[in-house]
Amino acid sequence: MKRSVFNLSKLLLYIGIGICLSPVVLYWIIHGSYERYMKIIEGPFPLSSFGGGPFQLFMYFFLALAGGAFILLSIMQKRK
Repeated sequence: MKRSVFNLSKLLLYIGIGICLSPVVLYWIIHGSYERYMKIIEGPFPLSSFGGGPFQLFMYFFLALAGGAFILLSIMQKRK
């Protein structure tokens, strides 16, 4: 049982770190080149909102918050 709890806490930690780093990767993908940026923001609804600052800020904040929650769950799982 201890080994499965340890593996679950490691999995939660890796998912949390990945989600916390995803805004950086997403920003790089969206703003990597001007042509790609224009192609993304001319798309349908969720993609067309990537051009606006408030939507990006909300999305990045939510991803960082979700990643922090996964990391916190990992720490709580490991202490049990």
